Amino acid sequence: MKYLAQNKRLMSVAAAALIAVLLAACSGDPTPLRDLLLDPSDFPGEVFTETNLEDSESNLNQPAVQVELSSPGLTVLESLVLFETEERATTILAGIKQEQLAQGVASVPVDGFYDNSGVMQIQLYGKEASTLFFVEGRALVRITVSGDGQADRVWEIAGLAREKSGA
Repeated sequence: MKYLAQNKRLMSVAAAALIAVLLAACSGDPTPLRDLLLDPSDFPGEVFTETNLEDSESNLNQPAVQVELSSPGLTVLESLVLFETEERATTILAGIKQEQLAQGVASVPVDGFYDNSGVMQIQLYGKEASTLFFVEGRALVRITVSGDGQADRVWEIAGLAREKSGA
């Protein structure tokens, strides 16, 4: 009888420990944020170097990461903020789109993108650059491209980032 009571107690402790481990495993994001960013290997046949990689929090206290990739003729800056829900990311993007619309930049649907902003022309390190935002799952992603053919390549690079951030 005493042996049976000890086994039940042991089973209860083991079950509680198993549940705690499973909850801890399920509570975190399966992929580290850095792994959702572009890196030089995403550009086969081109020579890109990673010049800056930062982990931080957004001003909305959400996990955020940023990477800068450089090649002899092109600079790519990617920022990603991960929200608790896709709806929250979409709401933030809607605010960005409103600000862009007030500046005369309209968003147009782009094949393969769930929701995106318009492409704005900005300055990056004193050079003309194209920048856009899009939502992929719970992530709000910003891509900025400057250098040779930047206006033509911004959607191509955004497509690479979309695939990677959706992983």
